[in-house]
Amino acid sequence: MKNIVIVLLLIVGSSTINAQNNKITKHSLGQSILSISPTVLLNTPNGVQLAGGIKFQLFLGKRLSIDADLVFSKDYFHLGPGIIGVPIGLWGLSFDDEYAPIQSFLFSVAAIALSFEHLSYHLPVNDDLDISPYVSMLRYKSSYEHKNPSDPDFIGEQLSFASGVQINKYYGKFVFSPYCEYNLGYKDLDSRFNMGIYLGIYFIGKNQ
Repeated sequence: MKNIVIVLLLIVGSSTINAQNNKITKHSLGQSILSISPTVLLNTPNGVQLAGGIKFQLFLGKRLSIDADLVFSKDYFHLGPGIIGVPIGLWGLSFDDEYAPIQSFLFSVAAIALSFEHLSYHLPVNDDLDISPYVSMLRYKSSYEHKNPSDPDFIGEQLSFASGVQINKYYGKFVFSPYCEYNLGYKDLDSRFNMGIYLGIYFIGKNQ
């Protein structure tokens, strides 16, 4: 009987530890998520296409993150500048240009501001689940028809607007994130839809 009690205590203890490991604390500055994704592009110039994607999110606090994403397929890719502007801007601020200090400063400020073009807001549901609507104002997109990629009348490259929602389920340091989004080109004004599932690693930090 004593052995059975010990075994039961070990099972309960193990379950409690696993449950605690699957819980997330509040997001904080400097935490990040790196993810890859199979993606379905629902209505490109070539119809429905399968694609691959990668996304990096950097948290600015417990609710807000800036994101950078890349999705690619045959004759298609889009890129959200996201946090790319942060290192460029910091490098510019640290670079002493004696001939054009004002221009260097303005370039750095513009580069850092660019990083805020893709923002996510994380709404907690419980300890290991949040929902993050997001918006991207300056996504670069290149999309061509397979049969005629050189047609001068076809709008293939343009900046676009994107908005969507992502559901983040946390399993310790792993993240499972289905998403769907709406995309609108600034030149052709065509509406597009994408959906996929991000599989990522959550870099919590040493203080968690």
